Amino acid sequence: MKYEDDVEVGAEVVRAFMVTGGRTSALSEEFALETMVSSTQHGRSKAASLRFERQRIVNQFSEPIAIAEIAAVLDLPIRAVQVVVSEMISDGLLQKHDVVKRIDASILLRIRGAVAAL
Repeated sequence: MKYEDDVEVGAEVVRAFMVTGGRTSALSEEFALETMVSSTQHGRSKAASLRFERQRIVNQFSEPIAIAEIAAVLDLPIRAVQVVVSEMISDGLLQKHDVVKRIDASILLRIRGAVAAL
């Protein structure tokens, strides 16, 4: 099989493994991809002690955003983000929002793009 020079074969698999610590399911309750979350005050106060993507999630998403959209914005595999975000909710770093007040077309297009990249 022939690959382009700029393609890193397996890079996304390794990255997903690093994000989740090798887990394919959350150690806590798992939430749907459309679940809206935002960082908590507790999460923001702990940001400096968090590692990698967890720190980025807490710092970047203080307004409600769908789990699938986080994956699209951070260019991470959806399943890995779902596992990490579920655990962050359990740890009090993120809060879950029950109601989707509005979804604009750009959000839907990013979610569709992330799903298509699976």
